[in-house]
Amino acid sequence: MPSLTLAICARNAEHIIGDCLASIEQQTMRPDALIVALDELSDPTAEVAERFGARVIASNATGLYQARNAVLKACDTDYLAFTDADCILVPEWVAICHGVLDSQSEVAAVTGRHPPVGVRNFASWLHHMWYVAETKSTGDVPHVIGGNSAFRTEALREVGGWLDLPGHSAAEDMYISEALTRAGHRIWFEEDAAAQHHYETRLGGLWRKSVMMGRDIVVMLKAAGWYESLWWYTLSIPVLAVSPLIGIAILAAGYPWGAIVVAAPLASSLLFLAIKFRSVSRALPRWAARWILIWPYSLGILQGLLRRVPPAAAVSSQV
Repeated sequence: MPSLTLAICARNAEHIIGDCLASIEQQTMRPDALIVALDELSDPTAEVAERFGARVIASNATGLYQARNAVLKACDTDYLAFTDADCILVPEWVAICHGVLDSQSEVAAVTGRHPPVGVRNFASWLHHMWYVAETKSTGDVPHVIGGNSAFRTEALREVGGWLDLPGHSAAEDMYISEALTRAGHRIWFEEDAAAQHHYETRLGGLWRKSVMMGRDIVVMLKAAGWYESLWWYTLSIPVLAVSPLIGIAILAAGYPWGAIVVAAPLASSLLFLAIKFRSVSRALPRWAARWILIWPYSLGILQGLLRRVPPAAAVSSQV
C-alpha cells in the first residue's frame, strides 16, 4: 500500500494544535508519518507536537509557500497531505483521501469540506461564507483548500512544488492547484473528507486576513506570470466595489439613472453566485458576506499591484 505523510505548517499554535493532533491520533487509518513544520524549533508548538509523536522540523520559512516546500523536501512517502493547526479532521479523513488517490491514478490532489467548529459569531460566519467548500459535490473541482488537501508527492515534485514566495501565506492552495492542472492532473473533491475549521472570531483579524488574501493572490499571479482570466477577474473586484459608491454620488448629484449604477453590480454579482452555486439560498449569504469583505480584499489587491515580486519567486516560476 502506498505510504502517506500528514503535515501541519504552524506558528505559535501551541494553544490550538492539540485538538488537531488528537483528531489525527483518532484516525481509522493512521498516517505513516506525521510532520509539524515550524518556522523555528524554539516555537512552543514543538513541545505539544512531540507529545503526540510528531516529527518536528524547522522550515526556516517566512510564509506558507516556503513552509510547504520545506515539508515537501522532508517527505519520503508516496502521498503528502496537509491540514492546519486550527482544523479537526473527521476520523475517516486519512482513509478517504488515501482511497481516492489509490483508486484514481489520474487524480493528483484530493480536497473536501471545511465546516465550522468552535466559537460562532458574526466574524466567524463571514469568514466561513468566504469559503465555497460546502457548496461542492463529490467530483472534479478546479482547486484544493490548503488546510484540507492530499497530494501525490511525485506530482508535487513534477511541478516544482510551491513558489519561493517569502513573506506570503495566502493563495498557496490556488497556486499549487493551477500548477497541477496545467500539468494535466485532476483534482478531486470528496464531500465526506471534512476538516472542521476554527474560523476567525475577531472582525479586526478578519479584516487583516482579507487584506492579506487580496494582496497575496495578486503577488502570486504576478510571480507565476499568469495574466489570464483569474488575473482579470481579481482586478475587476476593486472596480466592482466602488461602483455602488459612484452610483450613490450620481444620485446625490440629482441624476436618477445613478440607481442603475448602484443596482447593477449588486444584482449581477448575486446572479453570478446563484449560477455558480446552483442555488439562490446558498448564494445569498455568500453574496452578503462578499459585499462586506470586498473592501479589505480590494485594499489587499491594490497593495499586491504595488508590491514587487521577490526575485527568487520569479525565477522559481520559470522552472
